[in-house]
Amino acid sequence: MLSVGNRTRRPKRHAAGMTLLELVVVITILTLMAGLVAPRMGPWLEAWKLRSAAERVAQTFRYARSRALFEQHFYVVQILPQQSLVKVLQQNSGVIREIPLPEGIQIIEEEELAARRTPEVFSFIFPPSGEVEEKNLWLRNSQGRTVKIHLNFLLGSPGVEIAEGGS
Repeated sequence: MLSVGNRTRRPKRHAAGMTLLELVVVITILTLMAGLVAPRMGPWLEAWKLRSAAERVAQTFRYARSRALFEQHFYVVQILPQQSLVKVLQQNSGVIREIPLPEGIQIIEEEELAARRTPEVFSFIFPPSGEVEEKNLWLRNSQGRTVKIHLNFLLGSPGVEIAEGGS
């Protein structure tokens, strides 16, 4: 016969959670893994910044060319290497956009690459006809890796190419 108030309590066999020791071991393993992976991320991150800067400059050229065609006005893209800045100017209204480039990115035009000098301003003119002068522009990071932006006069659109090694 069971009486209602006479139940005996059974102890719980397994408590949910983890011990402090288990937590310290897991954190130590994760820290060791991060320490092994982090040094390999540096060169990849620098290459990604260089490539994204080149894509940003190429997109700025595309933007200026399409605006020149659509609005039938001259547009100028000015690149200021010392300030790491790209400006888009319209014939009548002045500066439309300013795009900063990441630190450590050096901008070199092909003629200056041969002469080993860097001018204060590079200017690229986009007329209403959409025709552009064929030019190459080089971006280089602090590790010496280069990316070439090629303005094609036939297509009028810039292409970005990864250059092998340094130039």
